Amino acid sequence: MTTRILLCSLFAAVCLPSALAQADNPKLVGTVGRNDAFTITLRDASGALVTHLDPGTYDLEVQDLSEEHNFHLHGPGVDMATDPATTSDVVWTVTLAEGKYSYICDVHASQMRGWFTVGNVPPTALTASVGPKQKIALQPKTVEVGPATITVSDKSKTDNFHLVGPGVDRKTKIVGRGTQKWNVTLQPGRYTYSSDKHKKLRGSFVVTLPS
Repeated sequence: MTTRILLCSLFAAVCLPSALAQADNPKLVGTVGRNDAFTITLRDASGALVTHLDPGTYDLEVQDLSEEHNFHLHGPGVDMATDPATTSDVVWTVTLAEGKYSYICDVHASQMRGWFTVGNVPPTALTASVGPKQKIALQPKTVEVGPATITVSDKSKTDNFHLVGPGVDRKTKIVGRGTQKWNVTLQPGRYTYSSDKHKKLRGSFVVTLPS
């Protein structure tokens, strides 16, 4: 009997904490409007800003600290928001699937926004070209945030392809031709491309949050 009690006690001490740990969901913390500032963040349990997560179920603690802002999480299978007219401190249990997610303040979406990827998200493919003659192009004209691969075909001996935008400043050489592949991370906003030799040779495209 003593041996049986001892074994049960050991089983409880060793196995139950592990089982309970598996039952706990990873924690995320979303904060908006601290001190009524135009700030919105999403952090993991260690305090690091979230840029990528594994698919799964998470407990998201939302700290909505302002009556002028709100926290709105949107993505595959998730569309949840706090009320911009009140403050709140709530916990959402969310299941995140593979794809892209955004979090914004609905009242100030152009200023207060962020995004992250979940799982294996393939890069968006873009194609760009300069030349022959004085021609420059890039397709598509509207893409979502996230990793992207830009294949640049430089067919000109006198112009280059120069891309500038949030977090990106890449260019081919003015002298010389060839094809390059750039791996970049596109942020929300407008990107411009041009030739450094002929400034009138230019265009732009827009990067949006996940739809």
